[in-house]
Amino acid sequence: MADNWKTLVRLLRIYGKMDLIWSLRDMRYFLLQFFSDAAAALSSVAGMYLLADRFGGLAGMTEPELLFLLGYGTLVDGVYLLLFANSNVGEMSRIIGRGQLDHSLIQPVPLPIQFLTEGFAPISGSSVLLCGAALTASAVHRLGIRWNVQLTASLLFGILCSCAVVFSCVLIVSCLAFRAPAAAEEIAGVARSLFSALKSYPLGGLPAQMRLLFCTLVPVGLAAWVPSLTLLGKSGSVRFPFSTAAGAAVFVLLAVFLFRKGMIHYEKYGSPRYSGFGFR
Repeated sequence: MADNWKTLVRLLRIYGKMDLIWSLRDMRYFLLQFFSDAAAALSSVAGMYLLADRFGGLAGMTEPELLFLLGYGTLVDGVYLLLFANSNVGEMSRIIGRGQLDHSLIQPVPLPIQFLTEGFAPISGSSVLLCGAALTASAVHRLGIRWNVQLTASLLFGILCSCAVVFSCVLIVSCLAFRAPAAAEEIAGVARSLFSALKSYPLGGLPAQMRLLFCTLVPVGLAAWVPSLTLLGKSGSVRFPFSTAAGAAVFVLLAVFLFRKGMIHYEKYGSPRYSGFGFR
């Protein structure tokens, strides 16, 4: 176990340095990508904030509370990009469907450690995270909430749990690529776009059945709405089935189970994307 942790830290340093070198190699291209990602992140939440500003709130949340929800959702996107932006780790169906999983299996490093390090992009993937931090700090200031160790720890824990929900759901859907690699190669992007489009919407105005759906089978509510209400102390005002941490544990276990089942199939049949002429 200690050796695995040392390997994880060592690989994180290596990939962090590689990301820094890539960013410095072509500064103009890096800045173009950096500010493009930031502009896209801000534009994706602008519509919801303008609606809240126009009506003085939305779905039981005041304007500053909705700004906190939008900032939290942007932080989740930022951390997801920070951890899984490179090497298609954040869209696992591409790795499985294209047969690139073979490249990982021959490495003398466990798959979980490879997945936790290959996607690490602390420099090129940080623009969305900075936007989320700015939005959240502005919301906390407007709400009159004082920063303290407990709030910071709760926020970080909630963001990690939300990222675990998103990544687990993407991995669960990506397991279809074990059975249908060509057809399901890009299915992870569809699952991730679902969270990107819906997670920052306040669900308090929906019927109870719809809230239950969006917190269980399609858990977009666990990615931002539920943890935001918990951090704001409003979790008792709206009923939802379980906490973000419990939901993250359920989806992580389900993702691990399905991925292991997919690996058994992969060990037997391999990838049909290889041919006598080479890859794909």
